Amino acid sequence: MSNNNNDKNERIFVLGSTGNVGSVVVNELLKNNIPVTAYTRSPQKFKETEEKQKGLLTVIQGDYIDLTPFHQAIQGHTRLFLLVPDMEDMGDIKITLGEKAYEAGVKQIVDVSVQTTAWREYQALLPHQEAETALFHSVHRKKNKGRLVSLRPSNFMSNLLFVSDTIQHKHSFMDAAGPDEYQEYISPLDIGQVAARVLMDPVEKHGDTGYELIGDVKTPQQRATLLSKLLGRTIRYEQVAPQVVYDMYLQLGLGHALSFCAASYQAKNNLPTVSRGLSILLGRDPESVEEWYKRNKDAFISS
Repeated sequence: MSNNNNDKNERIFVLGSTGNVGSVVVNELLKNNIPVTAYTRSPQKFKETEEKQKGLLTVIQGDYIDLTPFHQAIQGHTRLFLLVPDMEDMGDIKITLGEKAYEAGVKQIVDVSVQTTAWREYQALLPHQEAETALFHSVHRKKNKGRLVSLRPSNFMSNLLFVSDTIQHKHSFMDAAGPDEYQEYISPLDIGQVAARVLMDPVEKHGDTGYELIGDVKTPQQRATLLSKLLGRTIRYEQVAPQVVYDMYLQLGLGHALSFCAASYQAKNNLPTVSRGLSILLGRDPESVEEWYKRNKDAFISS
């Protein structure tokens, strides 16, 4: 339940409202009877619902190329869930959206940023870093318009679907990591629920915090063991050269920056750990890789 005593005065604008994170945010807010404006390219995904009939849900059709619908609709909202997919000029788009929201009187932005890495270490992560820095320093501090809560997720568990085809048909998956190298993961469900809880709390509670979100750590070999048990057949892990992984993601259409990051990223600590405060933010234990695999079992079964 919400801890906010001013729910009747809230209206929350949600970007990325039909994605695997944004849809969770929308559902959680509506369950708590908080008015939501959902910004989406595909308004048909929101069927006529009780929430729309009650006036809790407003759907705005728009994209990230022409931001006119956003500019016209943001006025009157108290908070913004800011999520922009990986695309050209993503950083600039996030900054533009954030600046406009603060100017319109938004008191809190909950931004899906990126896990902490060295500044400019990965080109794919840099736009998120730049946007977070710009919104905090250039907008928040100088104009003092509102608060910025940055969620810094590690590798999305949903990215494990990139190797679902080889698991289905070759009973194996590959990566550049060593078989016993720990890798960090976070469930999109957990990201969405953390965001929703922050958006329902009093603005002052979270202030200008940046929350690191690591929900589980697993080695590739541990993942192979989990999949073998779940699917009832042996799933092998194959360590390959980073170039092979890079080429694989290029063929999937990810482009250089994302492909390089996927092929070369490694945790800075030999044994990364689950974010200790994540259970406080969620009000429960975070979803594990095993639990996520079970929820998405059908994606790894050959049709």
